[in-house]
Amino acid sequence: MKIMYYGVRGSIPAPGADTARYGGNTTCAEVVTASGQRLIIDCGTGIRKLGLKLLAERDVPEIPIFMTHVHWDHIQGLPFFLPIYMNRFRLRFLGAKESFGRLYSTLYDQMDGYVFPAKLQEVQSDINFQEVDVGEPVTYGDAKFEIVRNNHPVPTYGVKISENGRSFVFMTDNELRDEKPKTDYAAFVKFCRGADLLVHDAQYTEEDMKKTRGWGHSTFLEAIKLAEDAGVKRLGFFHHDPERSDDQLDAIVSEMQAKTKIDVFGTREGEALEI
Repeated sequence: MKIMYYGVRGSIPAPGADTARYGGNTTCAEVVTASGQRLIIDCGTGIRKLGLKLLAERDVPEIPIFMTHVHWDHIQGLPFFLPIYMNRFRLRFLGAKESFGRLYSTLYDQMDGYVFPAKLQEVQSDINFQEVDVGEPVTYGDAKFEIVRNNHPVPTYGVKISENGRSFVFMTDNELRDEKPKTDYAAFVKFCRGADLLVHDAQYTEEDMKKTRGWGHSTFLEAIKLAEDAGVKRLGFFHHDPERSDDQLDAIVSEMQAKTKIDVFGTREGEALEI
């Protein structure tokens, strides 16, 4: 299984010299299973570059695109994802059952011909929508795809992809110590148990959290605790704060590496990993 990150920044794109190494685009990841099935996660601004790569490929099969939720930083790249304008591409948007109606309407509303000149219902690609639900895994060949409800102000979901005894867990926009959790901590530990790679929201430091509690994000130390309690092998920090420079991230990641035996790192745009 191969994972490529096209956007790792949270909240708003943050281009510039201070963020060039980790990247300034918002959330988008690509997973390719051993059998060749591609799955895209979220349509932040990073999906634009992924679309350019797909244009160079021939005979692209239907591509599932899982939407964790529809906050702006996770959907704003879709109008600039060129494959949606071409009839040789088939795209299937996966959305959690609880929020499926809002997913459908929000994607169309941001491309209604008024706020963006192209209308989603008039694009040339073959677009379909599919509901998925907690506790009901979806299979792609030998790979299993399942979701969990995150703790965030709107319904948001983490995803686990398992194949041939290996697993990748992606959880962005998740507050592990939410005062009124939709999912309790023990359930997150169970969901992540033994993962080869966990990529988790770590937008804030403990000092930041004194003023951001309840905003739906976690700290570096909270993500480390989850990784340790779940026995994961590697932990990637994700959803970097747009005000955090690369040098600041380097310093924080170095500090976190000294606090745990788990292999921890800051995810970077353009970085490819294989498990």
